[in-house]
Amino acid sequence: MARKPQMVSLEDFGKPPPPPPKAPFPVVAYSVFISLLLFILVGGYFAYDWMRNTSLAYWNKSGEIADQGRFNTK
Repeated sequence: MARKPQMVSLEDFGKPPPPPPKAPFPVVAYSVFISLLLFILVGGYFAYDWMRNTSLAYWNKSGEIADQGRFNTK
């Protein structure tokens, strides 16, 4: 179906076009960003003790292994 040509009045000829409509607020993008940020912060808060205990156990064990090699003890 053919569209009708858009008519321009003589009074509007040479004037700049009207500004484009304002973009809608990106609700989904901001919601995803905030939920991801909260997931990282809350997850880090609750996982901190587990990460700290795991890392301390790793370093203690590696220190024991290093001492066995250095001092030839078991």
